[in-house]
Amino acid sequence: MANSSEQPQQPRVKDAGENRRSFFAVLTGGLAMLVPVGAGIWSFLSPLFLKAKSPKVRVALLSQVPADGKPHFFLVIADRQDAWTHYESQKIGAVYLIRQPGEAVPTAFTAKCPHAGCSIGYAAEEEIFKCPCHTSAFDIGGCRVNGDDEVAPRDMDTLAVETRVQEVAAGEPPVTEVLVTFVDFKTGHGEKIENE
Repeated sequence: MANSSEQPQQPRVKDAGENRRSFFAVLTGGLAMLVPVGAGIWSFLSPLFLKAKSPKVRVALLSQVPADGKPHFFLVIADRQDAWTHYESQKIGAVYLIRQPGEAVPTAFTAKCPHAGCSIGYAAEEEIFKCPCHTSAFDIGGCRVNGDDEVAPRDMDTLAVETRVQEVAAGEPPVTEVLVTFVDFKTGHGEKIENE
């Protein structure tokens, strides 16, 4: 038989101060875990919310664009970022550069038709730009020439152009680059709206 003088042990009851400390310890631990988890989620998803900037791209040397008033076709090659993937030296478009006699900076037109996005060609014998997909045609200044039958909702899209003198070795002639701020515009609209 067990000794009757022994009493069963009572479970120890925590006082209110200990309960509060336990609650705050769990709360602060949970909050401390949320910070790195939230930062990880944001760093993973943030590329989806970044708006692509229109790149300023070197498309030619000024010597490649003679001041003859005729369009000269150039591809636009630049690095491209697509959410998490970086692509180097990708074709992102094409432009026509036109430099009139006496002009230091050429005019740039995108080679993309504002109607449906087809690549516009230049018919030198007629001195007009033509879209091979439909009947859109544009004069040397990029203006529509078909009148009421015009399919394109606006004139050819112009782009901002600037020139920059490249640094060269002593005694070398200066080299001037032609830089275009390339913007891809939505097709089918009467006004220029940037694609996102």
